[in-house]
Amino acid sequence: MIKYCVLALLACNSVFAAQVDKCKDPTNRNGTYGLAEIEDVRISECPDSPCKLIKGTSTTIEFDFIPDKVYDKLTTSVFGGIGIIRVPFRDVHGMDACKDIQRKSDGKKGCPLLPLEVYTYSNSFPILKSYPAVSVNVQYGLNDRKTPVVCFTLPAKITT
Repeated sequence: MIKYCVLALLACNSVFAAQVDKCKDPTNRNGTYGLAEIEDVRISECPDSPCKLIKGTSTTIEFDFIPDKVYDKLTTSVFGGIGIIRVPFRDVHGMDACKDIQRKSDGKKGCPLLPLEVYTYSNSFPILKSYPAVSVNVQYGLNDRKTPVVCFTLPAKITT
């Protein structure tokens, strides 16, 4: 199991550690999705596992990654899974990810992304009041068309 440090991003939030895993892909020789190396994952207000996602608030997710090749455009792929059912997170899934990516070495924002450079993706999104109060397995990723470039999962609980 791959472990990553999960930290708060927002200035007023406390810093916490939690655990995320690379997405599973039984068709891939190494058994996981994603072509880029994930360096670190940070999530606001996540003191323990599962992360509590409180309806009517916002959550910030940030992670560092190293692309394996040039990427001109990436989109978000964000699902909540309950058993075998996966539901996209409204207002987060399928969005342009390039606007939320910054190269660490010089602060340059956006795409294209260059291979072997460290980039930071950072995005805040609402936990809508319309979401059901349930335990979910959140799958968060960045895709090049439909190919996963970065993908990880974390247990979460949507609550009031």
